[in-house]
Amino acid sequence: MPETNQDPLSQVINAVQGIYGRKDQAHDLEHALRVRAWGKQIGMQEGADLLIVELAAILHDIGRSGTLSKTHAESGAALAGGILHKCGYPEDTIEAVKAAVLSHSREGYEPETLEAKILYDADKLDFVGPMGIARLFVWLGKEGKPFFGPDSCESFYRERIRHYHEHIHTQTARALFEPLFLYSENFWSELEKMRLKKG
Repeated sequence: MPETNQDPLSQVINAVQGIYGRKDQAHDLEHALRVRAWGKQIGMQEGADLLIVELAAILHDIGRSGTLSKTHAESGAALAGGILHKCGYPEDTIEAVKAAVLSHSREGYEPETLEAKILYDADKLDFVGPMGIARLFVWLGKEGKPFFGPDSCESFYRERIRHYHEHIHTQTARALFEPLFLYSENFWSELEKMRLKKG
């Protein structure tokens, strides 16, 4: 196993800092660490292997802006394997982490293990509530998307994020998701009222 200092996973975090430094701010290392915290919270309640959950969370978005022939989850799983090999993790751990990273996004792979389901849920929790709203505006704003209308921040929320709760896997995550989802719903409702307000 890798040597540790203050954070037992610091070797892996250090290995991905440069990679995440090239990502957009909505999918940066801070996002990965929040997903790690969500995943750990869910995993403790659901009886998961926390090492797998935390490693997968830290690594899950390193494949963004990867090769055009692969999804970001596919690229991320491949990169995660290489990083964990270099850090000295055993093969069974590496394969479990890769499986979770591969299925964390709705890009054709369904999470099958408990740890993969928890990573999926934890990632979705960071896209609702105050942080989720901030991430949405940072991400799509950088791409020049408007607040409202077709192909906008609002349409992305209503067409995708609003339906995340339908796919949450664990009971713990569903309980955590609900108040954050209600916050997001209220935010968009109030913003719509302001937009339509006359004079």
